[in-house]
Amino acid sequence: MRIIRFLLKMVVFPIMLIVTVIQWFGAFIIGFSSAVFNVLAGLFLLVAVLSYLMGLSAGAEAVKMIVAGFIVFMTPVAGEWIVTAITALNMRMRNFIRS
Repeated sequence: MRIIRFLLKMVVFPIMLIVTVIQWFGAFIIGFSSAVFNVLAGLFLLVAVLSYLMGLSAGAEAVKMIVAGFIVFMTPVAGEWIVTAITALNMRMRNFIRS
């Protein structure tokens, strides 16, 4: 049983390294895209509110722009959820190797 467990640990180790690199890459992309998407979502909101207040768009069009801005704002949040799931998988593999 010890031999099988050792062999499984040897197989899981390279997979854990790959998952770690994917986790780091995902965290970097999420950090960068979060800044860009937050600015873009703010612009959506600003344009929607100002165009409604100046009478350039109807209320329904302004609401559509606000919803689009909210979707843009939530995109990095969904990415963070995926990176969190990858981190949990990575930690499970690390715990298996340490046991």
